[in-house]
Amino acid sequence: MREKDCTRFSTECDADKVVVDTSAINEIVAKPKWDAFENNHFAMRRRLVAIFLRVSNKLISRLRAGRRLKKLRTWIDSNGIKSREDMKLKVAADFKLAQNTRFIDDTESQNDIANVKFSFNFNKEII
Repeated sequence: MREKDCTRFSTECDADKVVVDTSAINEIVAKPKWDAFENNHFAMRRRLVAIFLRVSNKLISRLRAGRRLKKLRTWIDSNGIKSREDMKLKVAADFKLAQNTRFIDDTESQNDIANVKFSFNFNKEII
């Protein structure tokens, strides 16, 4: 049959029939609707984008919080903080350090980091 087809130069109609029950076509219950507002594809896409954004924002927030928590834990471990009282003392010392930081008021100098004067003892630990 293949050899015969290779030497054929004209179309040949096949007499085989497809075996499909055509009586069921007339009994289809759900007819297609051609209403343009029935399926609002833009609203469906917008909803999916909103879901994606909500989930991705939550994931990014959790990743950032995890990184910050890891840094806080290493800072707490490196400073030897074991209780709430130790943490309160460390936070108070940090607040005092921030309060003692002041700017030098020079008319000739620019307002940049070089104008910051730190008023604390360099022998103590800096946070």
